[in-house]
This record gives sequence, C-alpha cells and structure tokens, in this order.
Amino acid sequence: MTHSQNIESFELHFTLQQGERTLLETLSEHLPSKAHFSNQQLKRFCQQGAVWVAEPANQGHSQGKKVRARRAKKVLKKGTEVSFYFNEKVLTAEISPPVLIEDGGDFSVWYKPKGVLSQGSKWGDHTTLNRWIETQYLFEKPPEKRPCWIVHRLDKATDGVMLIAHSKKSAQRLAHRFENRQIGKIYQAWVKGMFGEQERTFDQDVNGKSALSKAHQLFYHSKSDCSLVQINIATGRKHQIRTHLSEAGFPIIGDRLYGEAQTDDPDLQLSAVEITFLSPQGNIEQRFELPENLRPSLSV
Repeated sequence: MTHSQNIESFELHFTLQQGERTLLETLSEHLPSKAHFSNQQLKRFCQQGAVWVAEPANQGHSQGKKVRARRAKKVLKKGTEVSFYFNEKVLTAEISPPVLIEDGGDFSVWYKPKGVLSQGSKWGDHTTLNRWIETQYLFEKPPEKRPCWIVHRLDKATDGVMLIAHSKKSAQRLAHRFENRQIGKIYQAWVKGMFGEQERTFDQDVNGKSALSKAHQLFYHSKSDCSLVQINIATGRKHQIRTHLSEAGFPIIGDRLYGEAQTDDPDLQLSAVEITFLSPQGNIEQRFELPENLRPSLSV
C-alpha cells in the first residue's frame, strides 16, 4: 500500500488481500490516519470518479483494465487493485450549469460554459459535460436519464456548442465523422488589434502537426483596439486557434497561455458558435448555432 500524507491531495494504492469485501469497507480501512472521511463522503468521491479498481487476473487472463468505481457498495474480489485519487480542490469544484440547445434523441447539442471540462482526469470527472448531464439533468422527452459519450472536445477555458452522443452506435458514427473532418465548426473570438476585413489563412504546424485555420473580422472596436473575428478550422489540433492568432500578432483577449492576459483580466474570449454535421443515421444535415445571448459579448 502506498499513499501521501498531504491531506489536501494524496494518492492511495493497494491490493485487496481478502475477498468479498465492499469498496467502502476497504477504503475506510486503508485511508491514511490524517484522512477522516465519513461513509457518505467516500460514496460521493466514488460517484465523482476519484476511485478506480482493476479486477484480479483470472484463469490465465491478465489483470483487468482499471476503471472508475462509482458504487461504494461494490463487492470486490481478492487481488483487486484499488486506487483513490484525492484532491480537495478538484472534488469540491463547482461548474455553471450547461444549457441544452437541441435534443436529437440519440444525440444532443449543448452550450458548454467556461470551466466545464470535456474530459475528466484520474482525480475525478464530475465537472465534465457528459457526467453532469448523466447525473444532474432530466430530459423532457423520454428517456429522461441517458448515458453520454463525448465525441469531440473544447478546452476548459473555451465555451460554446458541443455535441453529445447517447448511444454507443451514435458515438461511433459521430466520432468517425470528426476523425474524417466531416463536421464543420465555427468559432468567434475577441482579439487585440485591428484584424482587417480581408480573410486570413493560417497553416503553421501546431505541436508538430499540420493545422489549417481561416479567419475574418466581424467587427472592430476602435476605442479599445479590439476585433471580433470568426474562425473556421479544417483541423482540430489542441489550442490551434489560440496558437495561430497569437503567432499572427492577434492574441485572444483573456489568453493567459499564448497572450499577455493577467490574473484580473477577462476570461478567454473564445467561443464555439456553430456546428454542422450529418445526423448519426447519415442522411440529414444538422446545423446548430449558439443563441445570441450566449455568444461572445466582451465589454470593450
């Protein structure tokens, strides 16, 4: 068994020496002495995705894949590997509620606020869009509760339109379309400086991979020397838009990584405002835009 003594954040790893024990019982027994958690707290940590288990090897098979254990009452077998990743900041984090834009049955379209994650970490996943929908949202059309699959991502600091699948088949089809660049995405951003009305094309590699972005100015605010630009991307590299605009001399306002934003400056002014794709059935083109009240509205 290994663990850290820093109560604000620690990792706990052990292998179950006795079989037919619940996850809750084994966690309570192996917690570091300084960690005083109630059973209710431990159950919540499981639901938030901070506890992982790997089933023991069986009949010549290798150790099972480590997965999140949501149920604290889950009965474990001898030899099960258990990991608990406690980070107080992660597990107490709260997010602004996402907004449903369209319910398509086997898919749905959402507004993801800034701060909401597209993907969890070993420390938890309760602040991800898909997990929030699964645990916090009731659809008006049946079924009210649905499983959710992420088929594309937005940075934590970026808000805007996101597509969610509600079946494995739908997720596979939509993910395939993203991989084959069959889904159109449009972004808007407030940048520093006069961008100019002529469309600009950026094709510099991002993180060693080819990347293509096209952008044009929608509005220029002379008093603050800021431009609202619209960006179409043909590739989806990590931080592609932020990198391309910054390297061109037009850093996005609020960008603390690629721009010059300070702690007290506005949040990153980048939003995904439109998505176009063929429905999971493959025969109807779907186009969804971010409502005007949720679009970038920087006070300049």
